[in-house]
Amino acid sequence: MKSYSFLSTRRLAKSLATVLGCLSVALLAGCDSDSGAEELGKQIEPSACFWVGPYNIDHPDRNFAYPDTGANYWHAGYILPEGASLTLHGEYPYARYISLNSYRADTSPATAITDNQILPDEGSYNPFLQGAERQKLQREFTLTLAQGEPDGEIPANTLYDYASLGNKAVLIYRVYVADDGRDGQGGVGLPAVELTLSTGEQLYGQQACDALQVDTDNLAIPLVPKETYAKIRSNPAFDPAKSPAVWRAAYNGAFGLQCNFLGQCGGEPKRQVNYYANADNQYVSTFLDTRLGEVAVTRGKLPKVPNTLAADSIFDEVDSQMRYWSICQNEYYSQVVTACLFDEQLITDEEGYYTVVTSPGATKPSNASIECGYNYLPWTEQGDGFGRVVEGGSNKLNEALLIVRNMLPKADFAEAIQNTQRPGDEFAIMAEYLPTTEYMSQADFEALGCNSN
Repeated sequence: MKSYSFLSTRRLAKSLATVLGCLSVALLAGCDSDSGAEELGKQIEPSACFWVGPYNIDHPDRNFAYPDTGANYWHAGYILPEGASLTLHGEYPYARYISLNSYRADTSPATAITDNQILPDEGSYNPFLQGAERQKLQREFTLTLAQGEPDGEIPANTLYDYASLGNKAVLIYRVYVADDGRDGQGGVGLPAVELTLSTGEQLYGQQACDALQVDTDNLAIPLVPKETYAKIRSNPAFDPAKSPAVWRAAYNGAFGLQCNFLGQCGGEPKRQVNYYANADNQYVSTFLDTRLGEVAVTRGKLPKVPNTLAADSIFDEVDSQMRYWSICQNEYYSQVVTACLFDEQLITDEEGYYTVVTSPGATKPSNASIECGYNYLPWTEQGDGFGRVVEGGSNKLNEALLIVRNMLPKADFAEAIQNTQRPGDEFAIMAEYLPTTEYMSQADFEALGCNSN
């Protein structure tokens, strides 16, 4: 199969400007090797038709599966024709992180390929490697999307879709923390598709999308069955929120239900997080309830991460402990995110500890502000969100769900969520990096005044 370089509109414009500039001065000086001229590769037709999205808080119909407001997500659903092969041509975004995940039928991650695992095309470079210059223009890559499950070692730049012949594959492409001044895609186009049929014919753009029978609708929301949820919520003895709050690591959907709502939290459950989770993330969460206090105050130590938001010139993870951290306020049942704060957005004290205050707007403390040294997350819009997605359902407006993410911890960072092994060991593993949450009245929190740090 022939290999072609992907020529972005931005690179094309730069290359043409360089050529025109050189022509204008050719009679005087000509163009030298430092002029910045780039070889024009074959342009692969853009493939917006391959992707559905973005999934984020700005699109209410695509705000589900507990998205992070620090990220943007796109999904592709397709059926690979028999004997065909599928290739993606992309550019590394100007961002903190990217990945592609494939998914099983139960919405759990199957395989993933992460930015620092993606080899660049010849003449390009990968800006997600330690010490890399993040703002260079030559940043192209090529990926192979292979059908089914791997049999042995996975080749470089290859992602298996875990779909059998004739069945639909589902991929999700993620871009976290685009640089300031860049769009949600990180300043580059979405990866473009190249489909090679069994006959050798190559298809691009809409022709490829048609042959792949790509999704045009949003993913289905992977909800807990409404009858199951209504039944377990009918017993007030098993309200999920506790005081003080209990932070639990995520394992799988079935275990989460029985632990949070039935109090059955023992055993050694399999860690296979559903809801189109990111294979590079692990999660701890806690349920909140305003009946336990007007204000929930969460504290913990913030792991060190590489700074990228301000379009930093060098990718530097030397002193970091993980790639990304965030805390999000969510509706449990609808999976809608209300708001998040990620690492570079948080204010901390001199020792690296954060305080995040969350409450309904009516009981927001007047000192819950950055100026006073506190971070604030609003309460969920519709409580647990049951009535948002179930006709005739009733929202539990007193409830909310906080989720903390840890992404790609360093091997020597022992306190990461990824190192928890069984329910109940969260504090023993995470120590001061495990959040703690206590309830207070609005008046009591306001009496604390402003944090002197």
